Amino acid sequence: MKALYQKIRTLNGKNYGLYKSLAEKPWDFGDFSLEFLHVQGDPFAPASRILIKASLQMLGYPSEWGSTFERRLALSDFLLRRMSAVVKERYPDKDAAVVFDVAGPEMLVRNSLWIDNGELRACLQVKLPGEGRKIQSESAAEILTMVLPDLVSASLYNDGSRCEGGVKPELMAHYNVLADRKVILEELDRRGLCAFVPDGAVLPRASGISQEPMEGAIPFASPAELAVTLNVNGRDIRGMGIPKGITVITGGAFHGKSTLLQALTRAVYPHIPGDGREGIVIDESALRVGVEDGRSVRGTDLSQFVRDLPGGISTKDFTTASASGSTSEAANLLEAMEAGSSTFLIDEDSSAVNFLIRDVRVRKLLGDDREPLIPLTDRIREICYGECHSERSEAESRNLVAIRSFILVAGACGDYLELADNIIVMANYKAEYVAGSAGLPTLSRPSENGALPPFKAPVSRTFGEYIKPLQNSVRPTSAVERQVKVKLSGDYLIQIGFLVSDTSRLVTMSDRQQRLGAGFILLNLCQNAISNGDSAQDTSIVESIRNINEKIMNVGFRNLPQGLSREMSLPRPVDIACVLFRLRDQGRK
Repeated sequence: MKALYQKIRTLNGKNYGLYKSLAEKPWDFGDFSLEFLHVQGDPFAPASRILIKASLQMLGYPSEWGSTFERRLALSDFLLRRMSAVVKERYPDKDAAVVFDVAGPEMLVRNSLWIDNGELRACLQVKLPGEGRKIQSESAAEILTMVLPDLVSASLYNDGSRCEGGVKPELMAHYNVLADRKVILEELDRRGLCAFVPDGAVLPRASGISQEPMEGAIPFASPAELAVTLNVNGRDIRGMGIPKGITVITGGAFHGKSTLLQALTRAVYPHIPGDGREGIVIDESALRVGVEDGRSVRGTDLSQFVRDLPGGISTKDFTTASASGSTSEAANLLEAMEAGSSTFLIDEDSSAVNFLIRDVRVRKLLGDDREPLIPLTDRIREICYGECHSERSEAESRNLVAIRSFILVAGACGDYLELADNIIVMANYKAEYVAGSAGLPTLSRPSENGALPPFKAPVSRTFGEYIKPLQNSVRPTSAVERQVKVKLSGDYLIQIGFLVSDTSRLVTMSDRQQRLGAGFILLNLCQNAISNGDSAQDTSIVESIRNINEKIMNVGFRNLPQGLSREMSLPRPVDIACVLFRLRDQGRK
């Protein structure tokens, strides 16, 4: 610290650009070190970015807190929130000298603070002071050698050494959420369930733009028919277990149908203690599927849901820059399967009606020769069970084991009540159970012009093959840029060089940081595929994304080029694949 202070003092009144000399080496502060990742070019440029590194031992944490992914995530998330609160308390203004990441209720791998190999790394933004183009060394020295050490002392050190287990109860609560979730996920698979909602969970949010739990909300209580009791780390937890297969959530308007589905959608990530949804667990590959008018589709086989179009246009290799409602939802579902999802969440309010159902009278009037769309009602049980359900008896149908699951909100599409294995009726935010019809053959409504060809699940394309037509667009967007940049326009439009991906309908991506994370991961994969050439042709999209995700889960973003340059968090592999499928050259309409 003394060496940094002396260095800064020698810069007083000199050209602002000499701040860059601070990045020549790390600076030792005793218990931790400080390193400049980026130094701003002038006082009005984006803030400088610094990296603080410290061993868990020096911060006073037992070594086991770096031993497993759950412990690393719990401690990283806990300390990130504590540092964020301290920074916000001491620097509440928008133009604050020190800025640190603010997290939502999800516990995610974030490059703002992560732990691996027994070392903590925290990235902060610091606005280095200047007057005009001159360095203000006194203010800079105060920020870097007094304020920052004080922030580290107030937020990162273990102040629970006298507590049971050597850490504060609040940190243990963070860890317990993750430890319980791991056990519940194992129980779901063992019991043939795709989701679990514990009794007492608080599903409603304070408002449509808030993630805070609603005060006075009715706690969730599971209907007796779906109630299960799980033994989780020595405790019995009772709640609603949603079986694999087809589950329909129905009920009157404003009675909690979409609220339950939204809670399940957000449950693909663990939530912090006190959120109200921290005990909800769902298949971690689950994806919300809906209509997405205008999205780009490239090379996706839609023939399972869309027959050849008028004029003899094949849908086996479908490409469009602006998909219709029904074709976009068909593409979303098929690409989700390709990306490895096995649980699909659908709300009729955000779906294309002609994708979900086909009225019997319209079907009889038009037949199949004048209607290329095959509604989900004709495919859903075959997708779930891998068999042509219409050829089986009721008893045989009930004994099939689901390989995929659908959870649908249906307040008007009554066809799904006849196809459901289980029906949950929401009445005043209380769940009631109704036994489903299990897709009786007489109600599955096959095509009028004969049986449909068997459903074939999509196979993952190779990453190199998929990106090859777009690789010329993975380049700097201006002559002054030395490297390809990842940008985020608004909250949803990801730009990678000249490629853009509209993620506004990918609701399982929780925040801007995840979208940036997806952009940087795809940039890395695209550049590797381009440089590796033919050798990249053999690795599937799913495998490529899972490999890089597993590495980041272990060591964070530090080994990813530009990985510490921006606030990023780690999306799921299925979400990254969905961002990839939406990429298109921004110069093309």
